[in-house]
Amino acid sequence: MNDKLKNALKYAFFLGLGIFLVWWPLHNFSDEAKTKMIAALKEAEYIWLVFSVLFALASHVSRAMRWQMMLEPVDKRPTFANSFLAIMIAYLANLAFPRLGEVTRCGLIRQYEGVAFDKAFGTVITERVIDVIMLFSLTALVVLTQLPILGSFFMEKVFTPLLAKFSFITNAGIYAYLFGFIALIVLAEVLWLIRKYGKQSPIYAKIVGLLKGVWDGIISVKDVRSVPIFIAHSLFIWFMYFCMIAVCFKTTDFTSDLGFSVSLAILCFGSFAIIATQGGIGAYPLIVAAILGLYGVEYELGFAFGWIVWTNQTLMILVVGFISLILLPRINSGKKIENPNVESLEKSAS
Repeated sequence: MNDKLKNALKYAFFLGLGIFLVWWPLHNFSDEAKTKMIAALKEAEYIWLVFSVLFALASHVSRAMRWQMMLEPVDKRPTFANSFLAIMIAYLANLAFPRLGEVTRCGLIRQYEGVAFDKAFGTVITERVIDVIMLFSLTALVVLTQLPILGSFFMEKVFTPLLAKFSFITNAGIYAYLFGFIALIVLAEVLWLIRKYGKQSPIYAKIVGLLKGVWDGIISVKDVRSVPIFIAHSLFIWFMYFCMIAVCFKTTDFTSDLGFSVSLAILCFGSFAIIATQGGIGAYPLIVAAILGLYGVEYELGFAFGWIVWTNQTLMILVVGFISLILLPRINSGKKIENPNVESLEKSAS
């Protein structure tokens, strides 16, 4: 099976899963529940969503500034405009296909700033590691501080499904792991032989240079100009994520009195929903409805609120992403790239 077919099937699977998660709850709603949900959508005060968009944009601005800091030690500091527009186009690309955005923005920053693709890709890997650490830290905080409410939900919706993935470890599973271990040993031996006898090969030099570039990007965080400012950006990004959800509570009467802890719970568990399906389609409103249900909000109303939040953020990414696609080549028209392209991950990623 070639890579294009595999990517197409993967895309179809995640998109199909999202569409199913949209259809399934609506199909099971009673006429009364649908009427109540539609009424909630009609009565919502959508003016508050403007503030949610502003908070989201502030997080993206901060992410662009942080990315500038990471790129500066390993190659060159790109302009803020190009960094921000590349990130917004990356979010747009991720709506089309998971993880496409990471490759896209590295390609764009290479094209318009001359930053080596491999080094840029390394910085993006570090970004993702930081995001994962923040997400799991906040999730642990939320679960521990709201254990009576969220403990069983976490066990049922997160921990138990994760544990089930390892339940297949039978004799066949043990043999599979053993085979994998042997394969790793063989691979290590092959790499050692290549290193020992193939140092003069151009292919070897390219592979080593590529991996070194990626690694330089990954560890660039240790050489940023100001560690406190870098940490401040990392915290600010997630604080803005929190604010963009908290302000949405003002849109509906049944969420207006919910506080800090509920916003944080939706931020954490909603992030897992976005990871699970194509841009969170279908899954995000379901998770939000389940979380709000734990705090006394009727399921169909929580489902409507989830759609409000998800639609607002998705439309923002679509609008700003397409505007960025138009602006990026225009603001760089006639610009001469001083740092030429180097061998990178671009070919292998495509």
